[in-house]
Amino acid sequence: MIEHPDITRALQTGYPDVDIEYPPHCPACGCECDYFYRDYSGAVFGCENCVERVDAEADDET
Repeated sequence: MIEHPDITRALQTGYPDVDIEYPPHCPACGCECDYFYRDYSGAVFGCENCVERVDAEADDET
């Protein structure tokens, strides 16, 4: 009897052939994130977890 290739692979290796998708992680803080923020040169400098958005008119530091 011919078996399905996934069954044969699982019997031989003990593992099915599946592609596990890991969530993206921020290179700056290491947290799981949905969005990266890039500067003008294209380098990633943070994510929604480690970058704070402030209103330009309300920011007193500029």
